[in-house]
Amino acid sequence: MKRKKILLAALALGSLVTLTACGAKKQSAYEQACESLGQGKYEEALKGFQESVIREVKVPYCQRGIGIAWLKLGDYGQAISSFEEALEGEDSKRFQKDVLSYKAVAEYESGRMKESLASCEKIKEYGADASCYYMIGKIGLQLDQYDAAKSNFDMAVEKDTSYAMFLDIYQAYGEKDMDADGKAYLSRALALSPGSGGDHYQRGRIYYFMGDIPNAQTELLKAAEKGEGDARLYLGKIYLEQQDPASARAMYQEYAQEGGNGARAYNGLALCDMAEGNYDGALANIESGLGAAGQEDVQELLYNEVVAYEYKRDLATAKSKITEYLMRFPDDEDAQRESAFLQSR
Repeated sequence: MKRKKILLAALALGSLVTLTACGAKKQSAYEQACESLGQGKYEEALKGFQESVIREVKVPYCQRGIGIAWLKLGDYGQAISSFEEALEGEDSKRFQKDVLSYKAVAEYESGRMKESLASCEKIKEYGADASCYYMIGKIGLQLDQYDAAKSNFDMAVEKDTSYAMFLDIYQAYGEKDMDADGKAYLSRALALSPGSGGDHYQRGRIYYFMGDIPNAQTELLKAAEKGEGDARLYLGKIYLEQQDPASARAMYQEYAQEGGNGARAYNGLALCDMAEGNYDGALANIESGLGAAGQEDVQELLYNEVVAYEYKRDLATAKSKITEYLMRFPDDEDAQRESAFLQSR
């Protein structure tokens, strides 16, 4: 789940996510679909773009939007088909490069490595950026072409020396259980000089992955002081791992008070409740979180809902909830194991 988010985030570094800002004023369905896509409401966006296609409003851009919605919803076949239709309808270089970037991700996630590589090679014709080289590096790892992967990752960090890129490469190696290779890039990232709160936040994450929790906390506290709200989420995670739910709760509450993502704040509070054995409180926070959640936050909340019912010893409800969960997220291996465990009880 998290790895896919990282992959999409990395690709977005070089992709024109808001290509043409979804255009000037158009028909309401198209405007609403653009807004829904930006808010992570992918099912709503899908319906709006499909309606706009019927009305023949900016059809290639609608097909692009449909493809992104399917990609985020995990239907990679539909996403690829939509991106192919979009590419046929608009030949501007900027549009072609943008859509090919998303298409490469959909092909990668569906296991079509050769097709994904071909899309990346096509992107090179329009000018390869860091995200393209990063993507080729990921494909290389999956094809066990380790020297080629490293060469492309090195090209990526030549073009983009951000902390985020070094972290994404680390995560890519992590998917292949090549932790030492990934940590070499984290060490290179720590040689950068931090400036903004975002820099300190990323350094905190790097120290966390390297197992240096004191320095991780120091950097994350600096990030929080500089107004980087997500740092409090990470601090909450660390405090929970240190079995300090009271400090974690304070972080999640401060995050919410500062206007952070409500769903993630409620999810963190639910985890604090479970750590303290308050499973009804956890379920109440999960319910509140689901009311504020976009598509990308729903999955973790629903999974934690299953766990809360299990800890509450309401196994009948837990079994029902995990069945519903797997209908929505069938590829989640952790959930598959949880389902097998619950069915054995």
